[in-house]
Amino acid sequence: MVYVKKALLSLLCLLLILTVATPTVTQAATTIRDVPTSSTNYKAISWAVDNDLMSLNSANNFLPDEQVTDRELVLIFAKLDRNYALSYLDSVAYNFYSDFYLPFNGIYVNANRTKAVTRGQFARIYAAFKGLDLDEPQAVQYLYTNDLSINPTKTFASFNPSTALTRSDVAMFLYRAVQNGSFALQGLKQSVAGRDNASITLPPGFMGSSSTDFEEPKNNNNDFTGPEYVNNALQSIVVEKPDLIANDVDSTLITVSLKACNGDPIADDKSYTFRVTSSYGAKIVDTSGEAVRNVQSDGSTVSAIVIAPALTKSVRDTISFELVNNTEPALKCLVGEKLNAEVRYSPQPELRIDYQVYDPANTDDDNGSVTPPYTPYEDLPEFFTENVIDVYGPVPLDPDEDEKRFSIGQQTNVTDALGNVQNMYLRYGGSDPKYPALGYENAILQFENYDISVYLFEKILNHRIEESVTTPAKTEIMYMISEDGRPIYRIQGIDDAIASQVENINPVGSIIQLMSPNYMPEEKDLTLEHYDSVMKIYAILTNLSNYDRTVLLKYQGGKLLGQVEAYKKRVDALKESAEAASRPSGKDRYTKVMVTLVRPGGEPVTDYQGTVKIKYDGVEKTASFITNTSDPLNHTGNPGTAVAYFDSVIYGKSKVEAVLVNPIDPRYTTILKDLKDKKVTEEIFTNPYFSKNSCSLTTEVAYVVDYSSSMKAADPANYRGKKMIEFINQLKAKHNIVVETNTTATLLGEGTTEDVLKKDLYQASKEKGATDILSGIDIALTKFSNDTRTSKAIVVVSDGKTSKSKMTKVINEAKKQNVKIYTVSMGKKSQVNEATLMQLATATEGAYFHALDNLQLHQVFQKLVDAILCKTPSSSCINPEDLFEEAVVSLRKGYITMSARVDENCANVDKMNVRFKSVSGDVQFDLQKRSDRVYMLTKTVQTMQDFKVNNEIEFVAYDKDGNIIALKTVTITN
Repeated sequence: MVYVKKALLSLLCLLLILTVATPTVTQAATTIRDVPTSSTNYKAISWAVDNDLMSLNSANNFLPDEQVTDRELVLIFAKLDRNYALSYLDSVAYNFYSDFYLPFNGIYVNANRTKAVTRGQFARIYAAFKGLDLDEPQAVQYLYTNDLSINPTKTFASFNPSTALTRSDVAMFLYRAVQNGSFALQGLKQSVAGRDNASITLPPGFMGSSSTDFEEPKNNNNDFTGPEYVNNALQSIVVEKPDLIANDVDSTLITVSLKACNGDPIADDKSYTFRVTSSYGAKIVDTSGEAVRNVQSDGSTVSAIVIAPALTKSVRDTISFELVNNTEPALKCLVGEKLNAEVRYSPQPELRIDYQVYDPANTDDDNGSVTPPYTPYEDLPEFFTENVIDVYGPVPLDPDEDEKRFSIGQQTNVTDALGNVQNMYLRYGGSDPKYPALGYENAILQFENYDISVYLFEKILNHRIEESVTTPAKTEIMYMISEDGRPIYRIQGIDDAIASQVENINPVGSIIQLMSPNYMPEEKDLTLEHYDSVMKIYAILTNLSNYDRTVLLKYQGGKLLGQVEAYKKRVDALKESAEAASRPSGKDRYTKVMVTLVRPGGEPVTDYQGTVKIKYDGVEKTASFITNTSDPLNHTGNPGTAVAYFDSVIYGKSKVEAVLVNPIDPRYTTILKDLKDKKVTEEIFTNPYFSKNSCSLTTEVAYVVDYSSSMKAADPANYRGKKMIEFINQLKAKHNIVVETNTTATLLGEGTTEDVLKKDLYQASKEKGATDILSGIDIALTKFSNDTRTSKAIVVVSDGKTSKSKMTKVINEAKKQNVKIYTVSMGKKSQVNEATLMQLATATEGAYFHALDNLQLHQVFQKLVDAILCKTPSSSCINPEDLFEEAVVSLRKGYITMSARVDENCANVDKMNVRFKSVSGDVQFDLQKRSDRVYMLTKTVQTMQDFKVNNEIEFVAYDKDGNIIALKTVTITN
């Protein structure tokens, strides 16, 4: 029980997204005598006067250079703020903004209300108004990146942060702010302390100089300071998580935002290639965990995922983005320049939690956090050109060693240290120790144009080397470099006898040759060693066109087609048997939790003598850390891992807690001291089932999924690809059209559900390039039948950042064919272009959905199953349980404030009230509707001073018929 009359210790934070209010500027109603119409500030000042934000004096002068006081500024904000609905008394405005911790100087000291505000203070106030707690330098950079200040130099000093804010400054800043979007309070939850500084990257040279407790990067010679026109092209560099654990696991996403060199926006369908490097050898990877050297931009943004190296000291690292292969003048100013972001690595001990979920009713789903180890890239052969190279046998060089390395050579131009160029035959893995053998295991290996396994690569090369007539024995392959900077080694040449029988069709000939006894054993001799090889061959088979498949069927009476299918069944069974052998007996379904101790620097502790308490789904178990004698196949996990099995499986979100049982192993008292009595919590997500279909309908459905570079931020684990495959299987449409889109759109497959699910669909897709979802929709619209009896729909998953040149065309064509378009976005709303996705859905009578996380994406697809198969109107409100985005009751300075923000897609909310349960009698208040999403009410404490209020308070949402549609219980903040 708490008394209502308490001081407020925390606050309510409102986030309101309203229709953009672009300022309309007309000739001022009254002539402004001291600001000529030719002035660059005239439009902004005229707008401020016409909107009653600022007034003229009796002589009709604006006094643009006059200083603005704290009291004047708070009232200007209140007049413009869409979330402010109180009187324009300064005391009321100060009280209102104090609840959101805006750093006005006059909130706590009345004497400060008449003092002038500096430009730097304005930057902090505006950032806090927009929900960012920033120090002055970061706040100034925030104004620059949002075009509120167009100072060409764009440094902290040139902003003149200590200079008094003038009336002209205020008019210009706020005029541009409203041009950028709705001016609506978001606010902070704590007093300003620079907590969000890490979200703003200060460009090199912004502060002039800096100091640090971290070790500096190894080489700062290339730090980007750049001429002015380059700084104009670079808009911002945002590091999602600038402080990483130095453990070879922790990662962050870095995003660079650009404009063209002349300041023009970069089109969403443009893509440029950037090389990404690290001063400390951090790994740059794609979303599948494979290493990359190069990344592609998506329109104006380019991003990279950085994995921290394993270190025993704290260091600062510089991650550099450098434009390569540029042929367009738009970004010519960036050629040869490095755009640098700063990341910090610190070693620390860890109690690392991993999990796996097994349910025999859902064996197709691979739930868990255990991911394959990081896949490094292989070194490129220096001086080699993309052309034919020689390979010397055997492959690998030493068959008795695990290292996958080979000897290769090429006639090429070599430049020595003095710059002299010599044409010579250069061989890696030969007699010259300067050029050791190169690895190929993690390169892209191909036969003709098709990916193959390491096993097949070695088999084919060794077979050809054995038949070589040269001394030393060798064969030829093609060497190339992929878009992301990885080496491609391609074996070419289908046997003439095979090619002549299959009409020189490469995929058919490749299958026949790869399945020959020279490379693949008989079915009875298959082992798990052959799993990858069989799956690579099967992938070629499933992507054959109908005509190619007919040709394959003619070869040897179709025997080979059945053989590939049989091989796949065999290796699938072998894999299932191996997995079954690793499961504990007596447990039909379980959640397996694994806890590993990691010393600072990323090395697991393998000989810890002690135990850990693990709690999951209300059940607590104590598990011992095992030693190096452990056997993973006997259910004990990896060396140094404590393992606990729980009988329950929770689909959706759940949590695991782990804490070391005292005393700590005395050998590790110092190393692990920071883990003493520390409870570590990890969120678990288990992919939910779809409900049984409530309707069946003959349908044709197209699936268009965005795999442009910008989707790295929205869905780094590619859950959309996994879920879309399940969605296709759930709908079982009569005709399926599967499309992937980035810079261009690609048809991955079409036909029956059975046919398309055999193909290599979205799970292998990787984010790259720009965005053109409308081209994907355009392709889909050409693949529907003319059958008017079938229902037709397109499901699009994207962040909506796309070229809009085909918008009218695809909408008109969709309406002509009676195709409904359902659009789905993922991740943070600030990273989504909702307008495009809403327009596509609304114009075609579909629906738009936004999923904040993986659970909501499942819920969206569940609603789409019903909408498509039952032909029912689909509300974009994903789940009534998630209707409340926020519900807060706070007490401060004698006022009680009740506020709720609801999902904007849940349009059926008609009324909202708050119930206070009390031993003295319940109290209920109806909240006032401030917008379509926000309900709010403020009452004095005296209203309830005679009540002893329970700590739990209930928000209730009603529809227009008075039915309760959602409840939310909160705790009062005081």
